[in-house]
Amino acid sequence: MLLAVLGTWEILVILAIVLLVFGPSKLPQLGEGVGKMLRGFKKEMRAGELEAGKEAAKDEGAPPEIDVTPAPSGDAGPSGEPHG
Repeated sequence: MLLAVLGTWEILVILAIVLLVFGPSKLPQLGEGVGKMLRGFKKEMRAGELEAGKEAAKDEGAPPEIDVTPAPSGDAGPSGEPHG
């Protein structure tokens, strides 16, 4: 993850820059926006996992597909090449 690469000092410098750019009055709004974004992302991920689970359960009950391609006709042997 990104936090594993960044050390304590790097994170503090990034937070100081964010504080300077947005100011102390905008930080609560910024945090709220990020929190809403993460909650929405997690909600959609869970919905996708549930849908994938339903698809897998539906596929388990389906009969296996059988290949009904006709066999080659004529002088061809089992490998498909003519005798000769």
